[in-house]
Amino acid sequence: MTSRLFVNFVLALITVLLALLVTLSGVATAANEQQVNPELLSLQLKQKPLLRKLGDRVFATEFIGYSNHGFIEGEDGVIVVDGGWFPGTTAIAIAELRKHTDKPVVAIIYTHLHLDHFGGMGPIMAGQAEDIPVYGPADWQKWVGRLQKTDRESILRRVYLQMGMLLPQGPEGTVGNGIGPSPIPEPNDPLSYPPNIDVSSTLDLEIAGVPLRIMPMEGDVTEHLWVWLPEDKILFSGDSPPHGVFPAVETARFEIGRNPDEMLRAVETSLALAPNAIVPGHSRILQDREEIDTIMTATRDAIDFLIDQVNRYFLSNRSVDELLDTQHLPPGIAEHPELQPYYHRWEWMVRQRYIKLGGFIDDSMDYLSLNELQEARRLVPLLGGRERILALANTTVEGDPRWAARLATYLLQVDANDSDALLLRQKAFLKVAQTTNSTNERNYLLGLILEENGEINFIEQLAPMNIRAYKNLPNADLLKRLKYRFRAEVADNVELSLLVQVEEEIFQLTVKNNVLRIAPAVASETANVQLSRSQLVAITARTQRLGDAPGWNIDPMHKLSELIE
Repeated sequence: MTSRLFVNFVLALITVLLALLVTLSGVATAANEQQVNPELLSLQLKQKPLLRKLGDRVFATEFIGYSNHGFIEGEDGVIVVDGGWFPGTTAIAIAELRKHTDKPVVAIIYTHLHLDHFGGMGPIMAGQAEDIPVYGPADWQKWVGRLQKTDRESILRRVYLQMGMLLPQGPEGTVGNGIGPSPIPEPNDPLSYPPNIDVSSTLDLEIAGVPLRIMPMEGDVTEHLWVWLPEDKILFSGDSPPHGVFPAVETARFEIGRNPDEMLRAVETSLALAPNAIVPGHSRILQDREEIDTIMTATRDAIDFLIDQVNRYFLSNRSVDELLDTQHLPPGIAEHPELQPYYHRWEWMVRQRYIKLGGFIDDSMDYLSLNELQEARRLVPLLGGRERILALANTTVEGDPRWAARLATYLLQVDANDSDALLLRQKAFLKVAQTTNSTNERNYLLGLILEENGEINFIEQLAPMNIRAYKNLPNADLLKRLKYRFRAEVADNVELSLLVQVEEEIFQLTVKNNVLRIAPAVASETANVQLSRSQLVAITARTQRLGDAPGWNIDPMHKLSELIE
């Protein structure tokens, strides 16, 4: 394990250990000196990177990377279950496996096609045969194509913030994300080994002399598989519970496909299987039969409680705020060490359930409420004006930083350039980050501070990945994305039309009624301006401005470029 990533991980772990020793010694117990909640430091210290051997022929990793890897050693080869997120950490995992067996890879099984379960496949398959069976859930293409959609950059930004991927390692940055170490981004595999066998119903088979069952079962997505070894009584559960934290039936970054009811069914199915070990897609491996029953029963009850109480309040026309103000987690769930909110806060999941059930209408006032900016313009004078609110936020930032952040936000909604309010809100964000027991809340807040201060530029950070993705899209799709950057608020009474040629294709771009329209044009028409394919990709990835392209410095091209963010 001599790779740069592992060395960085060890150094970060040493840093965390030193910080924890200082905290425990009482030297830095004062709230204003604490850099991170000691619970999270303790949690990270427990998450040691290991390859575990489960029984006679099963190996699995935990905490070597953000995602776990599974390896089943058969008579003449190894079956791989999931390939991790990034090649650096996967290289460590496969190097550890090769200390035990040099048998070739004879099959791959993906529990699902989220990037963090196939992006590290390169080191596993280096020097291996290409014509092997690769199993995946039916409709797996849906999730590979998910990151080609128009909200791609927004999703990636949220993922990077949530995971703490651009924060420094250690108490002043990220201490992981609750279910594993924060990933260190690097170029990953673009799915060089896609599924060639789609599994839509339970499949019993034998690979390399190993009997196994591949079964569709709900996880973070519907298109999801379990791998069950009936002789070994070992379950690879992918992104179904257990999560090692409060079950993530919803996520703050918002995923429409998560289904708590089906996730509950998955937990009940795992209890019925009575496995001797469960290898989840993330977090620690469970190996004790009694412990598995205890954890999975508590997980079942936690999901059931959340579903029932959200439905209870929603169906009786009570708001999510009323639920959160009156409900608390049952003691047996709130105090369970495996159900702590180290990943997501349960309050976030409750709010997401409400949004999915009822949309933006939560109570009667939602029909006629002002938007937040309009309310802020009225509230600031009522609360005594800017100076009074700044003073109030300043006095509450230590003891009630969430309220201080809210007060500062009122001022920023009135004046987005209020630097005093911004600094005060950042101070409140930092205070919450230093005390919260949610690693993701910590990562989000610290990341937002860096972004606001210009220390993280997501356009630059995501550009290499975006450029690679956008190279696969047709010209029409790339041009269409300009529509979602069109500044309609400054386009009153603007009418223009021009022809743009990209390679052999010509498109007509028109502006009328504050709408940018893009349509194919007759190939024989003469274009006003030309864009190369590489220029269009760069413009879509925001590494080049439309107005900087050759020929766009004269009207109407110049006018259109001014209307594009």
